[in-house]
This record gives sequence, structure tokens and C-alpha cells, in this order.
Amino acid sequence: MPDEPAPLLTVRIRTVPEAAVVSADGNLDLGTAAVLRAGARAALAGEPGALIVDLGGITFCGSAGLQVIAELVTAAEAARLPFAVVADGRPVLRSLQIIRLDRALALHPTVDGARAWIRERAA
Repeated sequence: MPDEPAPLLTVRIRTVPEAAVVSADGNLDLGTAAVLRAGARAALAGEPGALIVDLGGITFCGSAGLQVIAELVTAAEAARLPFAVVADGRPVLRSLQIIRLDRALALHPTVDGARAWIRERAA
């Protein structure tokens, strides 16, 4: 029996004092966007004080992935929840810039930077 292929997107959820952190690694596209959406919804169900989505491990970001980010912006605003996106690579940054979604969210190069931003907002 052949080995099963590795998942195209891996999502992990962890909690830090400031927020729930949803980290994604791999390709974020039509076939995998639902995985990120489900992870973010699970994190939000825990009613965190803030949400950080770490896309530092994303190697490709398609329009379906951008749709999930836009949905999270809307959900965070509706819940009055601080929301930050971590991205430092061209696949995500360029995609966010092209559709100008980078203007609608707090974008940080590291999770530590996003955590500091959340702490500053709380002060």
C-alpha cells in the first residue's frame, strides 16, 4: 500500500496569555481553506481575548485563503476582538496587498510582535 500524501495544509491551535493562536503551514487554497476556517472557528469557540492567525508557514495563498482571512476580519470586528495576522513571506503578503486586505487588519512579521500589539491595545 503506498504512503498517503502529506496534508497540503496543517493547522495548529495554541493558547498564549494574550490570545488564541492559529498557525497554518502549507498551501492555502480552495482545497485547504476549509481547514483554516475550521481551526479558526474552533479557536473562536473558546472565546479567547484575541485571535492571532500565523501564516508564516504558508507557501501559497490563493483567493479562497484570502476569503477566510476576510471572514475572520469581519468575525473579529463583530465580536470586538483584537485580530492580528502574522505573515512575513511573499506568498501571503503580496496576496494581501493586491486586494488591499492588508489595510483592514493588523499585520505583523512575528507572533511575538502580534502579542505585543495586543498587550498595547489592552493597556
